[in-house]
Amino acid sequence: WAWDAELIAWHANEVPLTIEGQSLRIDRLVRRRDTGDWWVLDYKSANEPLDRPEMRDQLAGYRRAVAALHPGEAVRAAFLTAQGRLIEAV
Repeated sequence: WAWDAELIAWHANEVPLTIEGQSLRIDRLVRRRDTGDWWVLDYKSANEPLDRPEMRDQLAGYRRAVAALHPGEAVRAAFLTAQGRLIEAV
């Protein structure tokens, strides 16, 4: 769904942002047309990125940054693995 034009209201790749003074890039940021939810999507080659605290922390930071830019709106975050899996971080 993350590339389906009918489901997406807005999207961008390699979105620059600053978190605690550090310049980073979100791999893909999408806003769903049907729910209005923002999705932070982070590409990872690891099979189980949720098992890696540094990856979880990075994704959580991205999510906090997007939530700060869009207060009151739903912001969800997930890893997209090389195996084609979407793994939502809760």
